[in-house]
Amino acid sequence: MKKNSEMAVIVVLIVVFSFVLLGIMLGKYISRTQPLETVNVSCANTMAEVIESSKGDVYNMEDDPNYVEPTSYYLVKYSVDGDEIENPVFDQIPADLADEQKDKALQLEAWHIFANLIPAKDRQMVIQYNIFTDGTENTLAAVDQIAADPSQWVIEVDIADLENKDALLFTLIHEYAHLLTLNASQVSVDEEIYNDPFNTSLIESKTATCPHYFTGTGCSLPNSYINAFYLRFWKDINPEWEKIDALQYADDLMPYYNGLYNFYLAHPDQFLDDYSTTHPAEDIAESFTYFVFSSKPKENSIKDKKILFFYEYPELVELRQSILESTCAPNK
Repeated sequence: MKKNSEMAVIVVLIVVFSFVLLGIMLGKYISRTQPLETVNVSCANTMAEVIESSKGDVYNMEDDPNYVEPTSYYLVKYSVDGDEIENPVFDQIPADLADEQKDKALQLEAWHIFANLIPAKDRQMVIQYNIFTDGTENTLAAVDQIAADPSQWVIEVDIADLENKDALLFTLIHEYAHLLTLNASQVSVDEEIYNDPFNTSLIESKTATCPHYFTGTGCSLPNSYINAFYLRFWKDINPEWEKIDALQYADDLMPYYNGLYNFYLAHPDQFLDDYSTTHPAEDIAESFTYFVFSSKPKENSIKDKKILFFYEYPELVELRQSILESTCAPNK
């Protein structure tokens, strides 16, 4: 009897230990895969401020019909090695930008904002970092493919906009979304298109031979984020949008801008802002940025479903959590 009692105790202990271990493992899994919805008040306020900074109608030209694009200057270009930037190359610039070109501390600050937001494993395609300026509150950041190897990318930041922290955070995540959705693991690299991006006949022929969504820069892969996004949210409205998109090749761009804005007004439940109507690639980038900085919406409108789209991918939920932890951490 004593041996049976001891055996029963051992069995009970094993069962209890197994449940405890299972609970720990399940907790770790849930923490990696579930969205960071329980945020403190300070973080929630930060998220709201970032979203608020993006508000405004880009294509509503009524306020400034004579807007002229400001001149942009590259100040310095760095090579990227993991978390480090090195080998600066300095461009010729106007004399009044000399101080900004020499300000390594400010250039490092801008790099660290981006590098802290995005884990190194999620930005391996970035091999170059450029500092430019076109003045304040114009283009805050940008990405582009590398000419020598379009499978690799450059991130660019306007040094004049570092004080506009909320808008810069929104823009950096938007630009990162392009890296996320257009990199070589998502879209086939097409050097012909890269070297001749405004050749409409070439684009038409490439589109016709692509079995999935053609992004304008390459043929998307079947399981890519952007192909799934296009099929779900753009396939039905694309013919209407393409007629407007064709207007961008005219000398007068006002009909194009007006067309995009009217397209936005005609589909009020489908787009998070009017800039999203620029292109499906811009729509998925804006939607991803709202996914990061907004609380999880209720599934009612199409624009809410665009945010919910990203919750279907555990790796993106994990990335969102990492970005928010960096954004909301003290002294960030």
